[in-house]
Amino acid sequence: MVKCPACKKEFERAKKTWKYGPFEVQAYACECGTDFREYTRNDKHVFTLRRNRKGGRYKKAEID
Repeated sequence: MVKCPACKKEFERAKKTWKYGPFEVQAYACECGTDFREYTRNDKHVFTLRRNRKGGRYKKAEID
C-alpha cells in the first residue's frame, strides 16, 4: 500500500499509471488536497513527487 506524504492516508489503487523512461509512475489524489506520484523501477520505490492542488509544481517528497 502507498501512503499520502501529507496525511499518511493509505491507497490500494492508483488513479492513473504510465511508463516514463525507465520508471513506472502511479498517480494518486488524496482527500487532503495533495496530488502525488510514486516512481518505481523494477518494482522498487525510487522517489515520490507531491504538490498541493492549489497550484505549484511537483516537488520531491520526504517519506518516513
